[in-house]
Amino acid sequence: MLKQACLLCKIVGAIAIIGALNWGLIAAINLNLVEQVLGAGTTATRVVYGLVGLSGIALLVSYFTVCPACKK
Repeated sequence: MLKQACLLCKIVGAIAIIGALNWGLIAAINLNLVEQVLGAGTTATRVVYGLVGLSGIALLVSYFTVCPACKK
């Protein structure tokens, strides 16, 4: 699916996958990898969470409209 997507779609997909894996780790073994790597409550952590949220919104929108970058 992402192999033939444009660069923007690949980035959005990768960020969403990172967020999903982090939530899976939180649920499975109570490990928040983003906070472990970047520190709890730091600006960098907030930026990563913001990017994951924006990626989720972009993927949601992609169900209803065509990507303007790759027309998929």
